[in-house]
Parts: sequence; C-alpha cells; structure tokens
Amino acid sequence: MIRNFQSAGWLTVLVACLGGQALSGCSATPGNGDEGAEAASENSGSIGLALHVGSALTLNQIDYAISGPSGFSKTGTIDVSNSNTISAVISGLPVGIGFSITLSGTSTDGSATCSGSATFDVVARRTSVAKVSLSCHQAATTGGVQINGSVNVCPVADGISANPAQVAVGASIALSVAAHDSDSGPSPLAYSWTASSGTLSDAATAAPKFTCTEPGTVTLSVGVSDGDLSEGCLDIATATVTCTATAAQVQAILDANCTGCHSGATPPRGLSLVDVRAAIGVSAGGCAQKVRIVSGSAAQSYLVDKLLGSAQDGGCFSGKQMPLNKPALSAADLATITNWINAGTP
Repeated sequence: MIRNFQSAGWLTVLVACLGGQALSGCSATPGNGDEGAEAASENSGSIGLALHVGSALTLNQIDYAISGPSGFSKTGTIDVSNSNTISAVISGLPVGIGFSITLSGTSTDGSATCSGSATFDVVARRTSVAKVSLSCHQAATTGGVQINGSVNVCPVADGISANPAQVAVGASIALSVAAHDSDSGPSPLAYSWTASSGTLSDAATAAPKFTCTEPGTVTLSVGVSDGDLSEGCLDIATATVTCTATAAQVQAILDANCTGCHSGATPPRGLSLVDVRAAIGVSAGGCAQKVRIVSGSAAQSYLVDKLLGSAQDGGCFSGKQMPLNKPALSAADLATITNWINAGTP
C-alpha cells in the first residue's frame, strides 16, 4: 500500500538507553542480564523516528544518514509504503555529542524530492527529542517561449494583360503583369510565369512574350513574390489566350487524308478540298440545307459532321464517315480543324 505525505513535517528523534531494543523496552535499572549487557547500555543508545505528514505527495521509502563524533556514520532506508508516518528505531549509536541525521526521499512519480536534517546527542539512560523539518520541492511543470515576430505585407498581383488575346499558331502575344507591394519589402518584386502550352521568352520578367506552338486555349499564370517564403504570401494571377490553327495547318491535314479523292475536275459530291478556303460558305452536296464550312462555328459546319461520322445537330447526314475506307482523323487533327473554323477561318 502506497501512502501519501505532505511536503514538510516534523521528526521526533528519541535516544534510548538500550542499543538493539525498542523504546518501550528502555529502563533506568538493568535487568537480570550479565554485566556485559549492562556495560553496553552505558556506552550506546538508539533513536526513534516518527514523522507525521498529510496527503499531498506519495512516498514509498525514506533514506537516512547519521553522522557523529569520531567519524561515526550509519545509513539505511525506512519503508513507508504501508504507513502514514515515517517511523523507525535506529540502534547501535555510541554515546556522544554532536550527531546529525539527514532524511531524503523522492515521490513515486518523480515529481518531487524531499530532504531535511537535525542534530542530536546520544546520552546513556536518557531520551532526547529533536525535530526534523522535511521539505519537498516539485519540479517545474510549465515553461515559456520567447516570440520574435515580424510583419510583412504580401504583394498583390493586380492582373495580366495580353495583347492580342488571340493569335495564330506561330505568332506571339505580348504579356505583362500589374502588381504592387505596399511595404516594398523585404525584397523587390520577383515574377515567375508558366503556360499550359507554348513558350515564354523570359519567365522571370514582368513582361515576357508568349509564342503559340499549337492550337487551343492556353492558361497563363504568374506568381508575384516579395521574397517572403511564408506559405500564402506568393500571389498568383491567371489569364487565358487562344492560339488558332492556320489554314495551312488545316490544309496539310486534308492533303494527308482527303484530297486523294476530293480533287480533280469531278470530285465526289462536287467537293474539292485542294483549297480548304473554297469550301467556306458553300452548301453541302448531300444536305443542301447545310453549309460545308461555317466560319466561326464548327458545330454548324457539315465538313466537321462528315469527319465525325454524324450530324452534330441531329439533322441531315448523308453517306458515310470520311475519310472513306480509312481510319478516322485523330483527336488532335480534329481539334486543329475545329479550332481554325471557330476562330473565324483566319
């Protein structure tokens, strides 16, 4: 059973007349023993310890150390695991003046250490009383932190300018970003551009040049930093531009897949694709109500219906998918043709 003790108390030191006996057995008159035992009683004694404490700390044992005249010393341990007091009878102490006893212990959880000491004299056939104050000190359980902060106003990317916003593949667009940093620090503004396709002349400048390399919509992004690497301090602006296919790119696709049939003096359905521009605004041979190429609208262009193999609007569709008896055009080739038509057939 573990008992609890307060952080301080008092210790009664009893000096008895007979070494080796409990205090209750001490007598001023020798018993019927031999003269050797009586002589021993004249030259030695014992101390009784009784420390009464409360229930703030839990201790299982107390260590003691006794020192006295002529280099005398004695050490030991007092088991208090089954007691509410620290008590013991320590015998075998020679008669003398100027003894001291030191008690020490540690709480079972290691959070506190206790110690105390007192002086006493050993006198034959006398009982002396001394008080030991046992002080317990708990280790610190809290600490502090010194905070050294700084304030930085992060930059703002106000927006991207693209001039023009649409060009043919192979052409360039002048870009620029407007940005500001209210506190102008900790470093000058730095820029980092990215593009979903195409090339940038200098991704680290505020005003690079972008060049289209393939048809389609391109997403441009620029990050603006003032040198603060904290998460969230980099501001990013985005914009989109359009890279349009050229008539020459569309013609190259048709030459590779269609003009083998759709050429000459009498091409099928009267459709010659030797010059794709010749089909712009012309009625379709198989579906007279439709137009072969509607500039600005691939969804209304019958040429695209034929390449897909079905009417995009669910209306008239004549014949089979083109190119006839050949593999269908790749998605990339179809995208180039529809991009060119949607861009206004430049």
